[in-house]
Amino acid sequence: MLTTLIVCLANCGPATTAADEIGKVAGGYLEACHEMYYLKRSYCPELQPPVLMQCVNDVERELPHQYRADFRKGRRVLEQRLATDLPAQAESRFAAQLRTAGGDTALACYNSANEIAQRRITLMRQLKIFSNNP
Repeated sequence: MLTTLIVCLANCGPATTAADEIGKVAGGYLEACHEMYYLKRSYCPELQPPVLMQCVNDVERELPHQYRADFRKGRRVLEQRLATDLPAQAESRFAAQLRTAGGDTALACYNSANEIAQRRITLMRQLKIFSNNP
């Protein structure tokens, strides 16, 4: 799991084990939380992003006990990676939302927030499923 959480995060090949899949989903969930903060700072001051520590706690609570220590170690590295990689991804996604919204920033913010919220829900559901069947 730690390898996937740190190295793979997103846009990588298929996971090789259940632990890798859990790591990929956990990393994606934290990425979505961080993306909300990025949008709030950059374009959407009215957004109410989730508390980052709550996102971490939500993931950790769902993880099978044997993966929690790996998650804690990998989270620090993941967050450093998000600080460098996330802005480009978030910019690209927001630009697409802005085009779809016809240049209306408020609508693009609303649509982005909804998309990220849906992504978080989906990832949390996946995490619960994977965690119950490690």
